[in-house]
Amino acid sequence: MKYHESTAQANEIMQQVMMFLSHHGLAANPINYTVGYEFIAAKNAILCQAVKGHLDQQKALDNFVMESFYSDLILKQDDLQEQIVDKFDGLLDGMSEQSSLSKVSIEGYVDHLNQGIIALNGPSANAQDLANKDQAIKQLLGATQIMKRNQQKLQQRLIETCAATEHLRMEIDELNKQRTIDTLTGLSNSRVLQGQMDIWLQQYPQRKIAAIAIDIDHFKRFNDNYGQLVGDVVLSKVARKIRHYVEQSGLPVRTGGEEFLVLLPDIDLHTANEVAEQVRKGVEKMKFVSSRSKRSLPSVTISIGTASYRDSEQLTQFVARADNALAQAKSTGRNKVFSEMMFS
Repeated sequence: MKYHESTAQANEIMQQVMMFLSHHGLAANPINYTVGYEFIAAKNAILCQAVKGHLDQQKALDNFVMESFYSDLILKQDDLQEQIVDKFDGLLDGMSEQSSLSKVSIEGYVDHLNQGIIALNGPSANAQDLANKDQAIKQLLGATQIMKRNQQKLQQRLIETCAATEHLRMEIDELNKQRTIDTLTGLSNSRVLQGQMDIWLQQYPQRKIAAIAIDIDHFKRFNDNYGQLVGDVVLSKVARKIRHYVEQSGLPVRTGGEEFLVLLPDIDLHTANEVAEQVRKGVEKMKFVSSRSKRSLPSVTISIGTASYRDSEQLTQFVARADNALAQAKSTGRNKVFSEMMFS
């Protein structure tokens, strides 16, 4: 991150950032401020697009979202790009150097070859002519040995470069994988949703897909009463319970602070409701105990909304219908499953 604003410009941006954070109910901590600064100053096109897209969908900006923006679109983006460029530069420099040496070697060998051919094609009238030809043969053999060694070096360099390139590819694959994983829960994050939907629908355009939107009931109150560390443990265990029921057949994703989404292919809405009810009951039965006081903590419940994919609709529309059903589950008492079919 490089900043070149004058003091006056930075102060003006700071005021706008503070207004931005205040408007969205966000504390001016370093992470939130940095994301806000890059957004207001329009310094990071990908970040600006992500924030605008989030707001256009009328989604709230909370600490979870801001931390995701910071981690994925500021820290990782800068670091990964620099690392990848440096490594590729090193590979290219090495190959360029070895190619230059190989070029010089080949040019020298061609010169020796031309001279040797001329000498060998000359007359052999006396002992001196024969000696000259013998010398030419020895020079050609020597040049050939040098050429062979240089080509072996080039081949070894190519092998090493191929291995380094493969290692770099694996690093990039791993980093891309990390970008799609929520570190706290181990579930996928929202980045994978569209890609997975595309894969399923390319395989079978008429495929049935169900969405299960999940929200932990009164989680903010739980966090306020017992602290964020305890809240993180609860989040992690609830995520593990969700994954237990669906990971073999579907895609569980953490979409917000205490929000999750599960996509299930080849499942109709009735079956999705049954799966959702199993998840709800499974979470309700979970027991939490304070590691310090050994006292039992209040039980945790979840509200769930389900929806079924409609032909040719956008992912956002599909997810929005599941979210609407979830909102109905929360507004009618929580700790229940509410299906979009209940609207009709």
